[in-house]
Amino acid sequence: MSFPLAILIASILAGCWSRAPEPDPVYRPTENVLEAVAVLRLHIDDDTYRFPPARDFTGKNVYRASLRRLEALEQIHSEKLRSGYLTDVLLFAKGRALERIGEYELAADHFARVAELDSVLLEPAREALDVNERLHRARSIEPGPDALVEQALAKFDERERLLDLLGEEVADTHYAYVVKEEREVADQARAEYFRARRRLEAQLDALTLQQYQRLVQRNRESKYRNRHLIDLADLYAELAAEYARKTPPVSLDFDPATFDEYAFGATRLYEAVSQQDGAVEKIEASRKLEAFLAFTLQVQDEKIPH
Repeated sequence: MSFPLAILIASILAGCWSRAPEPDPVYRPTENVLEAVAVLRLHIDDDTYRFPPARDFTGKNVYRASLRRLEALEQIHSEKLRSGYLTDVLLFAKGRALERIGEYELAADHFARVAELDSVLLEPAREALDVNERLHRARSIEPGPDALVEQALAKFDERERLLDLLGEEVADTHYAYVVKEEREVADQARAEYFRARRRLEAQLDALTLQQYQRLVQRNRESKYRNRHLIDLADLYAELAAEYARKTPPVSLDFDPATFDEYAFGATRLYEAVSQQDGAVEKIEASRKLEAFLAFTLQVQDEKIPH
């Protein structure tokens, strides 16, 4: 083989090895704003209270992924966008994505900026601004750790009233699902607040249990229903363990009925979730049920027959 021919072949092979393969078209970055907005718009009306948020082709939350893509487009095309081209569309779309991931304050900031522009999105932006400001205001209502029980309940009731009123006003829009999700967040915050306080105030045990039962009952259609059931079961198991620790089963003061009430609540709820095929919480509930049953057997062995 002649020397020039060898060089030519070597250069061709080197080019073949160094050239990166073309990426799968499905996984290429978003090329324009309208493409990102179209994906987001497709899922704005989704019922994300009962069902998990849609996922894009990468498997990520479609609202969070859309927000990231819009931000990336802003960076890539900063020179073009500096002229004001599609500024209102970008801000409005990012606001929609932000409100769907619970970032109401940031969403309100974006809608406020759209409302300052001469845009066809002016009126929708003003309406969205009002809703997101009210959602943010409601989420900000939470009692301090030193509040009296009555004051704490009053604060949470105020938060609930604001959300109920807003829910009635937006019942025919996609915000109906957003408000339902925020009501659920408020119910959970209420339960978790008293759970944190009960560790220092034993008299709050019954109230805390009531708040978790309330969380489950008010959100029976939620996509997080199993999660709430496990949280309630955890509380029952916690109360059972605390009772057995404070009143040892071998002591004469141990009341089997009190312990069994807590133990039955935990067992029943763990079993309910562990028997749901397809639920992501099934394995967690099964493992917790096994561990808790082992604990109850130990208590049964130690207690004095009555």
